[in-house]
Amino acid sequence: MNTFRQIPKLLLGAALASPVTSSLVNAQMLEEVVVTAQRRAASTQDTPVAITGLSSDALGKLGIESANDISAQVPNMQVSGPYGEVQPIFSIRGVSMSDYSSNQASPIGVYSDEAYLGAVFIHGMAFFDAERLEVLRGPQGTLYGKNTTGGAINIISRTPLVGDEWSGNIKFGSGSYGLRSAEGGVGGTLIEDTLAARLAFKYKKDDGYIENVLGGENLAQTDFLSARLTLNWQITDSLNAVLKYSIGENDAPANPPRNEPRTDVRGFENANPFAPYATTGFIDYSGYDRYQRNLDHYQTEDNRAIEGENDLKAQLALAILTFNYEAESYSLVSVTSWSDSYYDQMANTDGSPLRLLEINWHTETDAISQDFRYVSNFAGPFQIIGGVYYGFEDTYMNNVFSIYEDLVDLRVPLAKPALAGQAPFILDTGALDMRQQTEKETYAAYSQMRFDLSANFGMDIGLRYTLDKATMPYLNMSRVDYDGNGRGTYVPGNTSGYDSAYIPVPVPDSVLSDPASILAFLADPSPFLNQLGNGVPGYTHGPYTLASAPELSAVEKEWTGKIGFDYRFNNEWMAYASYSKGYRAGSFNGGAYFVERPLSTAYASPEYIDAYELGFKSDLLDNSLRINTAAFFYDYTDQQFINVVGISNFLENAGGAEIYGLETEVWWAASERLVLNLGLGLLRSEYTELTLRNTDTISDTEDTVDLSGNELISAPKVNANLSIDYDLLLTSAGYLTLNANASFQDEQWFSAYNDQIGYDQIREDAYWIYNARLTWFGANENYQISVWAKNLGNEEYDTYAINLQASFGYDY
Repeated sequence: MNTFRQIPKLLLGAALASPVTSSLVNAQMLEEVVVTAQRRAASTQDTPVAITGLSSDALGKLGIESANDISAQVPNMQVSGPYGEVQPIFSIRGVSMSDYSSNQASPIGVYSDEAYLGAVFIHGMAFFDAERLEVLRGPQGTLYGKNTTGGAINIISRTPLVGDEWSGNIKFGSGSYGLRSAEGGVGGTLIEDTLAARLAFKYKKDDGYIENVLGGENLAQTDFLSARLTLNWQITDSLNAVLKYSIGENDAPANPPRNEPRTDVRGFENANPFAPYATTGFIDYSGYDRYQRNLDHYQTEDNRAIEGENDLKAQLALAILTFNYEAESYSLVSVTSWSDSYYDQMANTDGSPLRLLEINWHTETDAISQDFRYVSNFAGPFQIIGGVYYGFEDTYMNNVFSIYEDLVDLRVPLAKPALAGQAPFILDTGALDMRQQTEKETYAAYSQMRFDLSANFGMDIGLRYTLDKATMPYLNMSRVDYDGNGRGTYVPGNTSGYDSAYIPVPVPDSVLSDPASILAFLADPSPFLNQLGNGVPGYTHGPYTLASAPELSAVEKEWTGKIGFDYRFNNEWMAYASYSKGYRAGSFNGGAYFVERPLSTAYASPEYIDAYELGFKSDLLDNSLRINTAAFFYDYTDQQFINVVGISNFLENAGGAEIYGLETEVWWAASERLVLNLGLGLLRSEYTELTLRNTDTISDTEDTVDLSGNELISAPKVNANLSIDYDLLLTSAGYLTLNANASFQDEQWFSAYNDQIGYDQIREDAYWIYNARLTWFGANENYQISVWAKNLGNEEYDTYAINLQASFGYDY
């Protein structure tokens, strides 16, 4: 028996059913979900990889309306959305992306109708009018357009079939915080036997759920509108072309950060008569104390919002053209994509009414890709997929970091005397104007072969050769005033060789040990300005220029792939084992620094994963019980992550890490009315080799911390999900069904430092989220009415955090 059961061609273009068929149609039987995760149509149960497939019906029942909701039903997956629904950050099996720079590629590949979406700020914009969603867990080093170490997310949108009659669907929604939404589409045959079309859209707007105590409208709003035109042209009986053109835009006040002050000024509370606010004992460097302001979890004081400057604006235009030529024993597939995307936000990064740290993020990305492959359909025991891939991405960033526009509180150097030497320059720092262009080019050739060694025993061998070229043709980092006028340039032009915005004044210990002497120094530091420490104190920039640092370029040539075996014991049980190697290409640092760097430190090396996996899939009790389980081990080398040191950002590589895990998914049609779904993920992760700067002593560049043994970022030890579908009422006019679902996330760290040197509070404790949906379906399921609620327990939790204590005195 061929492990990959033959799937009728009709299913390739048809909308897929839910993992569970309607109770009115086929009680107590689970239905196969067809996926194309291995570039062939096959049931999830016959695909020997860890994959979760969700149809449009399942997405609706579970209330998954944005990419941020996906992780609630996928074992060992986390999604954080610190910047809203358009820019989710994914983590799968402890493989995550903590870098917030827009030029960095995610270790989780996101694909819209097989087109790779490189820009991370658009990953949520293609999620509408979905036919199905596929989440692959584990490195993808063979078949996919871009090598990834963590996994892949495939969003497959609806495609109209030639011959279909015209039909449509429309959904309206309303909810708390002024939510109003609409989603729908209409499609059918335009030219008989030749052309079909579909036009779909999504609209979502709300008034935001975070109150700005200073006044004005609420923050954390959504204002999203997208549309997609699909044309399906049956050119000949064998040749088909599908064109999908999507546009999307979001423009709304963004989700503000919460400022948790960490500078301990107890004993100095009244030392600054000019303090803007009173304190409970902890402040940020501007003197702001959120605790003293008695703000709850859903309140903030945002000066940028009052001025109408903090809207998050993101735009996407995406075109995908797919040709499919079907011969008797093979098919040829071509997927061409083009995208143009844009991101802009004035972020009140300090989360306060003062101007301590405010960042204007701006990114523009253009990308094209071409994937061409041969897919066999031989009658014998051997099958092969072979192809070539090309991708190009051009990204331009212009980020402006406004620093210390409001003065540092006098109590800060009293609490942290080592900072006193920086005070003369903090008084008039200005802004860092960072401009960078990066180009990423990928060439790849790949093949995956399938051998059915017997009726029940199969083997997959995949191999991919990739050439990645990364170029940074332009880089400029300059100091400007708060109005944007140039004051000097660090890159190019810093000749001091000191990677800091300024060389602090070397203040003698005798001064630092006496609060009165510190205050006297702050009032008049001039007697110390000519003393030598790391050089003459002062700013390290040279003359102002918009010239570029020398162009840097890196080329990576890598072999990746997979070997896997699977054995089908009978129609109920299939087991598999595999080894795969994945890699994520290197990237230029997209953060702030102050001296020209050679390639060795300006560029983070590629990361690698050697993954070993053992699993089984089963359909039991006459297909009413489905159990899928996988155990895995990752040897993770050179993980890329952002490390914030003072007002610098470093894209770094961890030396090594190990991840062990187990995950199980269970579906059970317990009765004609009751269906249960359970997911469980277990992780054990640790860095085996990692040394980073001690951010408590940032003036000492040689002081480091050994972090080996720490857990990885966004890698909770336990996560679980549970979903219950129960038909409450069955009538000839329709039926009433209840879906209740819950998800659990264990405690997790947001930094590789874990609980060391002041990072212990940027973490999240374990929590549960409970949701429910009550739906009435018409007799023919041609309409439905739902009442739903998310987060019934009103759980307050964080999904992202950064330690900014070293230069700003708070946790973000």
